[in-house]
Amino acid sequence: MKQLLFFLMLCINFKAYCLSSQHTEKALVIAASAYVPPYMMERTNSGIQLEIVKAALKSQGITQLDIHYMSNKRIEQQLIQGKIDIALNFPATVHADVYKSEALLYYQNVAISLAASEFTINSVYDLAGKSVLAFQNATNFIEPPFKSITHILRSYDEVINQEAQVDHLMKGWVDVIILERRVFLYYLEKYKQSAKHLPFVVHPIFQRAPRPAFFNNKALKETFNIGLGKIIDSGEYQAIIRLDGTEYAKLSTDKLSK
Repeated sequence: MKQLLFFLMLCINFKAYCLSSQHTEKALVIAASAYVPPYMMERTNSGIQLEIVKAALKSQGITQLDIHYMSNKRIEQQLIQGKIDIALNFPATVHADVYKSEALLYYQNVAISLAASEFTINSVYDLAGKSVLAFQNATNFIEPPFKSITHILRSYDEVINQEAQVDHLMKGWVDVIILERRVFLYYLEKYKQSAKHLPFVVHPIFQRAPRPAFFNNKALKETFNIGLGKIIDSGEYQAIIRLDGTEYAKLSTDKLSK
């Protein structure tokens, strides 16, 4: 009898705790880069990477989200200081108090040249003697030996505005551009809306890079991983990931917003 009463008391206290938690529940704060289309886009509060995060959390009953957009350096500082709950960008060397989820998806950086150039590019060493325009901090994000071979290029520059990469390539101002595959498709589609594009060749000379989410709370990370597995099993994940940069560039703002 005493055991039964004890069990009932535990149930009542647990129910009260759950109701109290729901009542005081605060929105999870997510930090993301402001504009990495089609993965993260502040204007529409959407993008492939963000939609995966939203869906995984929603499958676990978490729908109150507050998304903040900031620089990668600030994201790192804010997560370590506990001012945000989830970071979508974080250095490869994970801080001791930061927990990394399963990969949300994989980025595929590629080298792209004009077909008319007839370049054979099967490794980073084949970039020797060519003018190359990459995305900002590419030497820190792309695996070795990329950083060490930049000195044998005819010229090497990095830009924040990745739309300019496509423009420079199509105008023949550089031999090769280096950027993520879906990002290229997104900006190419935008470029085609106002200018004629030339035939190009994609050279997949870099490894795929996993993109996890980062947490300062181990339990939340584990909850997220469960949710990620759930949307993969249900097929919801595949519906999100199938969209490439071309399709995202064509989608209206209304369709992107949720």
